[in-house]
Amino acid sequence: MLEVIRSRTNKTIKEIKKLHERKYRDQQKKFIVEGHRFVREAIESDFQIEYVIINENVKEKFADLKIEEDYRLIVSEAVFKDLCDTKMPQGIIAIVKNQQVHIDATGGFYVLLDKVQDPGNVGTIIRTANAAGVNGVILTKGTVDIYNEKTLRSTMGSIFKIPIIVDENLKFVNELKDKGFKLICSSLDTDKNFYQVNLNEKVIIAVGNEGNGISDEIYNISDEKVKIPMPGSAESLNVGIAAGIMIFEVVRQKNS
Repeated sequence: MLEVIRSRTNKTIKEIKKLHERKYRDQQKKFIVEGHRFVREAIESDFQIEYVIINENVKEKFADLKIEEDYRLIVSEAVFKDLCDTKMPQGIIAIVKNQQVHIDATGGFYVLLDKVQDPGNVGTIIRTANAAGVNGVILTKGTVDIYNEKTLRSTMGSIFKIPIIVDENLKFVNELKDKGFKLICSSLDTDKNFYQVNLNEKVIIAVGNEGNGISDEIYNISDEKVKIPMPGSAESLNVGIAAGIMIFEVVRQKNS
């Protein structure tokens, strides 16, 4: 029977708690997921689980999960609450190691997020990209941390199902371009209709920051600048909505 950890000063507990800060997540290449469904998806994924931490008062609720004893920790309620970010914790969290992703450059399409800052927008785009069968989501320097709690929750588990590539120096984007991918940027400063672009080729769909749009750095290496036609009176679209429209236009063209 596993011993219950009751001390907040326990060395392992102190190390886990640090993962609520981005600098420690980046250093240790680990992140925290919370809740029954999210932990189950982590366990069933190809990601490596370091720990599953369970509140001793509700451990019977998780009998259906295949939790290996060598990475299971049972903790007191006080210790568990100290590790949680949510106000109404479900009694289970997991520590997951970042995964090396397999990159396919032979075909398909990618989505690039250029300095997108809102966790909800980033999570929504990751989830949408997963639904559309996108090869992967590329994040430029200045994009919100995808492993913070709000972003993770908004992916609804898609974080485990689609490659995420952090490309701070645009090396990966340039490699894709060298292999024939076209970089297509959403922009309000063009008259080119997005729906008139041939998306049956290898493409990277890029969307930008909520306030400033695509950065000059990305514009300067783009192959085409396009805009979604908006016959109404709104001046712009939420970046998550815009990305969804563009992603599924690629899907439509590839399936028509």
